[in-house]
Amino acid sequence: MRAKVDLTQLFKPRAIAVIGATAKASKVGRIVFQTLIRADRRVIPVHPTETTILGHPALARIEDLPADIDIAVIATGADRATEAAEACAKKGIPFIIPIAGGFSESGPAGKALEERLRAVVKKTGARILGPNTLGLFVPQERLDMIFVEHGDRALAQGGGVAFITQSGSVGVEALGLESTIGFGLRAFVGLGNKADLDEIDFMQHFADDPRATCVALYAEALPNGRAFLEAAEFVSRRKPVVVLKAGRTPTAAAAASSHTGRLAGSDRVVGGAFRQHGVQRVFDEEQLCDAARVLSMARIPKGNRVAVISPAGGYGVMATDYIEATDNHVPLTMAKLSDNTVERIRQVAPLFASLNNPVDLTASATDDMTVETLRAVVDDPGVDVVMCMALFAPPGITDGLIRRVSALAAEIDKPLVLVAQFGPFTYGHLTRFHDHGVIGYPSVARAVRAVRCLVERAQIVAQHGGHQ
Repeated sequence: MRAKVDLTQLFKPRAIAVIGATAKASKVGRIVFQTLIRADRRVIPVHPTETTILGHPALARIEDLPADIDIAVIATGADRATEAAEACAKKGIPFIIPIAGGFSESGPAGKALEERLRAVVKKTGARILGPNTLGLFVPQERLDMIFVEHGDRALAQGGGVAFITQSGSVGVEALGLESTIGFGLRAFVGLGNKADLDEIDFMQHFADDPRATCVALYAEALPNGRAFLEAAEFVSRRKPVVVLKAGRTPTAAAAASSHTGRLAGSDRVVGGAFRQHGVQRVFDEEQLCDAARVLSMARIPKGNRVAVISPAGGYGVMATDYIEATDNHVPLTMAKLSDNTVERIRQVAPLFASLNNPVDLTASATDDMTVETLRAVVDDPGVDVVMCMALFAPPGITDGLIRRVSALAAEIDKPLVLVAQFGPFTYGHLTRFHDHGVIGYPSVARAVRAVRCLVERAQIVAQHGGHQ
């Protein structure tokens, strides 16, 4: 396997230089600098003519920077960015992040500039993230280089998902949408054109990061396919790896090549290779984030038998359809509840409730009824995964259900996945569940898909070994 790159200083820098920082409104250099100065570390602006930027003294030359700079973020155009990278490397700065586009993705002239960046790495040993990148966002370190809206406030509490993306826009838009129902982000890494550091380097880093509980990757080109699969299999023995590989059709592959300046490769063997090496594959950005959410937080089941609890019979029927669907390589089955479990539910449910799986508590459901039914189903040895419809329309269901279900989820050793709906309050309730450590989704289809991800992870652990 490829030798691991030490990225400690990249994720825990002592000091950061922003080349091209400026006081001019709406400029990328201002946005990046203004965001970074909120971090608990020194940030030094560099600009040839501005002497003070947002109240901070600016240096005129890269050569004047102090010796303890670990990262140089370069917020200039491509031509100047290449020159600045060479100066930063000569200064001894270990990590350089050129934000600008205009490199290999733009044609021969840009490709020549990118080759100069690669030469910097070879000559000096400095490492480069990008170019054409949004850089890093590490909430728990208050380290944020992204200059576009990216749900930073919603993601500020951090979490376990290490999100690596070749396309910055796909990454930030996906995370922004997902944060509306709660998302625990360990780190966001925008790979850009991958002139030097690539997905393999970051996957190997997060494999050893105890705070990273799942690695999620959006990729368009995987030019080092064999090395990627070796690294992915190594990581998947420690924690889940979920990948969205775009460019599946010939036309999409050509578009990916235009976007990244690299060949995207054939998709014919990708699915089989991923399964063989313990990678969980998804097919759109919603699936990528949904899978990462559940894999980063929920327990891994011992089997594929699913029990469904609902205060509305129709939702139980829909869930059963999705669970028993046969057009998937990860089969699920409806659990058969024991007589003891059915009797326990009978003690709390209304007379007209349906007590077999899916359990329909009807619109007469209450908080107490839901929680006691959950306890009975969780205790059943024939159940591996529990799906609960937390629908707040029934008059007996209150906001207190969030706290009580969350307390129960913390006690049990089986995964619990929710479907939560309450009209315009749905996303708020899902976020509250997430903040209490419970994974929920706003639709039955997404919740069942999440359950399937958990069962697939259990299969990978059984086949490849490693941690659940």
